[in-house]
Amino acid sequence: MKKIQVSYLFENAGLCTDVFKSVDSPHRFYNRNTESGIWYTATPTAYENDSRIRQDVIVEVIADGQVIALDGNSDFAGKKPFIPFCVFEKELTKSFSEQHPDLQGYEEMKRKLLSLPGGAWYAEPQRCWENWVFNLDFGNETEQIVGTASWLGREYQILAVRYTHSPTGFVFTNYRFRAASRPEKSSSHDLLLYAWQEDSLCATVCDHDKRSGG
Repeated sequence: MKKIQVSYLFENAGLCTDVFKSVDSPHRFYNRNTESGIWYTATPTAYENDSRIRQDVIVEVIADGQVIALDGNSDFAGKKPFIPFCVFEKELTKSFSEQHPDLQGYEEMKRKLLSLPGGAWYAEPQRCWENWVFNLDFGNETEQIVGTASWLGREYQILAVRYTHSPTGFVFTNYRFRAASRPEKSSSHDLLLYAWQEDSLCATVCDHDKRSGG
């Protein structure tokens, strides 16, 4: 079987593909459908699917000089399919949640916040239900590294980020992950897992009652 070596470029989420570039020049481009795993040649500008790669072609995905996946449009001995970033993210969320069964999901977090004094304001029909996400005390959050993971040979840090919701003063922890090479407090990916302490929740409610004269 013929082999081609490619390196990962980026995730084209809008077209449900991962985009790759040939290791050797002249460089050619390839797409892998995120859902079906089917490989295609790709156009060099818009990275659209061109033609389906033949079944007698093995695609070697290279990262840092190492073969991290053996993939293609047929089954063969030693096949090791490429793992898309979205799959890695989903599996990381699942495994971290199983390791920490007391964590809360996004819907539980939203319900808790909306139940706080001042939180119901975000549930009004004319307002965006998700606005609470953007009303955090950004710049004063704290980060703690609580685990690690790897994808394509790249190291990622799992973060416990402590936020304060500005309108209510509610303090909670949001679990996220970020490439280890990126600086502290730079952009990160959200695992949509949360934790908070009921004593801090009580303090938030009591403080609100004092301010309102209750």
